Amino acid sequence: MNKKYKYLSKNFILFGISSFGPKIIAFLMVPLYTNCLSTSDYGIGDIVSTSASLVLPIVVLCIESAILRFCFDKKYDSDEVISSGLFVCLKGMLICAIITILVAIFPAFHINTSYLVAFYLMVLSTSLYNVLTNYARGVDKVQYMVEMSLITTIASCFLNVILLVVLQYGLNGYLIANYLGTFMAVVWGAFRLKIHRHIRIKKIKKETIRELQKFGFPLIFNKIGWWINSSSDRYIVTWILGATANGIYTVSYKIPTMLTACSDIFTQAWQLSAIKDFDPEDKDHFVADMYELYNGFLVLCCSALIILTIPFAHVLYAKNFFVAWKYVPPLMISFVFGGLAGFLGSIFTAVKDTKIFSYSTMIGAVVNTVLNFVLVYYIGIMGAAIATLVSNIIIWLVRLQRSKRYISIHVNFAKHIVMYVMLVVQFIICLYGFDTTPVIMQCIIFILLMLTNRKLIISLLKKGRIILAKYLRH
Repeated sequence: MNKKYKYLSKNFILFGISSFGPKIIAFLMVPLYTNCLSTSDYGIGDIVSTSASLVLPIVVLCIESAILRFCFDKKYDSDEVISSGLFVCLKGMLICAIITILVAIFPAFHINTSYLVAFYLMVLSTSLYNVLTNYARGVDKVQYMVEMSLITTIASCFLNVILLVVLQYGLNGYLIANYLGTFMAVVWGAFRLKIHRHIRIKKIKKETIRELQKFGFPLIFNKIGWWINSSSDRYIVTWILGATANGIYTVSYKIPTMLTACSDIFTQAWQLSAIKDFDPEDKDHFVADMYELYNGFLVLCCSALIILTIPFAHVLYAKNFFVAWKYVPPLMISFVFGGLAGFLGSIFTAVKDTKIFSYSTMIGAVVNTVLNFVLVYYIGIMGAAIATLVSNIIIWLVRLQRSKRYISIHVNFAKHIVMYVMLVVQFIICLYGFDTTPVIMQCIIFILLMLTNRKLIISLLKKGRIILAKYLRH
């Protein structure tokens, strides 16, 4: 069991460097964006990037996830996997280029050519980046993935400062910085992984391509479902309320991004452990302990960040963007359930059952879409945030139920439900805003949540003390 925790801890630290640092930097870039871009420009830039994220899994057939899973499988040669996977990726990008050109020359669409170019280059750079980073994870060279993540973040930040502040290129500068920074990371990753030594035309096998696509194809619907849950609301907000409202709503995602950063770190590290050490009976309670730890961590972080929402908004949200703070709490709670759904999703990856991804996320996507049209029309931007929350809860519930087919997770779900109800109560209290009484009431809820998780906190403090003592002795 110690080996399992050590392996998870090592990957958690590496993914922490890879994910948390860059997302903190991106978080700190928000004041730059809100000062250099109008609410309308920011909303349009978000539409371009979210459109790219929608098209990406369709174009490359989620081949990057298949590369990760099959590199772990000893029955497959990793060179064969990366060669076949990259072939699928490049073939998809060629088709995407042709379609993008047709859209550009077709007069009925009336889309700005610079936005189309940015869209395609975002899809291309991100697809290559995902292939290389997942290959690095699959061959247990996570440190190279960390380097790529840091490079794309630092490069993007530097380019944003140059293009937005110095050259004042506005929206086009913002878009260029996004994809050019990713391309820089791709070049570095290809050099560090010595990818030219592993890619061979003779290694491209039809059988391997077929298996990779069989694994990845159901994940397309999963990715589309998640895109609908996290991004389609922005299109609906833009359509019903306008680009300015979407700019405000998009900015409201920036504080929840802090929780997402923590969630992504653990989920990525946990995915490798779930594949490597899967035990359907969970004899050593490894899965149950990790679920309990992860749930408590997400809930406590969510509660703390809801308390800090308004202070953070004063620092991050300039001018007309400040009103975005109202939509942060429901999005925070939404990402708690999104994180838990991701945890359970790693179990399905371990057993190669990718169909459940599609099933659960598409159910959530349908609910999200319906609620968005109804709630945004009647209650505005808040309706989009609430729709996202409800859909993530549904995805979590479906995956929780289906996970019982593969593994038994023995945790106290009754206690968890009480904690979730407390978060919703805190969200309602937070809407009262600036008065002292709501803040005090929120702090009381946070203390109650800490008491509810006291055993977990005490256990973590003891383990942290032991690790620190060993480090100091060494």
